[in-house]
Amino acid sequence: MRENVTVAICDDEEVVLPYLSRRIYEVFQKYRICVVTEEYSSPVELLKTVQNEKEYEIYFLDIDMPKMNGVEFGKIILQSQPEAVLIFVSAKEEYVFQSLRVHPFFFIRKSRFEEDLEQAVSDLSQRYQKAEPKTCTIWDELGHPFEMSLVDTLYLEAKDKYVNIVTKNGGFFIRNTLSDMEKTLEEYRFVRIHRSFLVNLRAIYMIKYDKVILDDGQELPLSRNKVAEVKRRFCQEV
Repeated sequence: MRENVTVAICDDEEVVLPYLSRRIYEVFQKYRICVVTEEYSSPVELLKTVQNEKEYEIYFLDIDMPKMNGVEFGKIILQSQPEAVLIFVSAKEEYVFQSLRVHPFFFIRKSRFEEDLEQAVSDLSQRYQKAEPKTCTIWDELGHPFEMSLVDTLYLEAKDKYVNIVTKNGGFFIRNTLSDMEKTLEEYRFVRIHRSFLVNLRAIYMIKYDKVILDDGQELPLSRNKVAEVKRRFCQEV
């Protein structure tokens, strides 16, 4: 997927904006979509920003706002951005029919915000998924081929003259260097996080300043000089 999907969040209740922004960011991250969110308390202010040639890919909009409601804003946006994704967030569920005039991607009820947000992002994530191979061939030092699952492999760990390939269901050793494995697997979304570890980007749940946490809870060391590159690859390729 593209790095940093841009998201505008507009709600006239300024006190709720930080919460909306944080939760939207967190749920997108759960689905391996890196987003940059910006907050607006006025649709008029947001429109001025867009008219100054700063467009967003996704708009989270309250409907019932002064001066210009979310539906009116959506109509204007779609004239210049027909591919923009509109998602309405409203405490007034009776507005769902009014919102249909601009064909929103989803209508999130504030009374069921967490549940609806999860469903909206889950559905939206399908747009950013791309077909990719499920296995690849790796070789040991003697040229013997091994078929490796790109879905089930979590990470590779250097062990003396061998590499331990750790999967969801166990693992196996091949005689080779981690550097050679890195050259083979870089195009398949594996990243070097430490001199002893090569990790499948698909398996990463969270990146911290000194470690990487996998979906299954395992923690692996992250070298200080690798932090920026690992974060960049995670955002760009997952």
